[in-house]
Amino acid sequence: MDCVTFRKDINAYLSDELTDEELNDFLIHLRSCPECRDELEINFIVIEGINILDEERSDYDLSKAYNRSIQASERYISFKKILLTLRYIVDTLLFWTVLTIGYFYLFTIYGLRL
Repeated sequence: MDCVTFRKDINAYLSDELTDEELNDFLIHLRSCPECRDELEINFIVIEGINILDEERSDYDLSKAYNRSIQASERYISFKKILLTLRYIVDTLLFWTVLTIGYFYLFTIYGLRL
């Protein structure tokens, strides 16, 4: 992802509208680009600051809220990667199980020989 795409996706990120793949690319770019990281933080603080003013709260730490938001997104992507890995493992085991059962069915029950 480049900086232009990242900046276009900031509002989608803040609105939680990015797909998992887009979110992953967004976070990868965020880790590597200090300018975009600053841009996202500014946008986050402005939006959250406005929301806080609407709620009339004064005890809210925007920097901590920003960091928690980024950490939550990273945990979500890590969790999704673990789930995809587990799915791949289960699919592979299922494939080999079906293949083995098919082998024994054909060669044991029908007495076929190679």
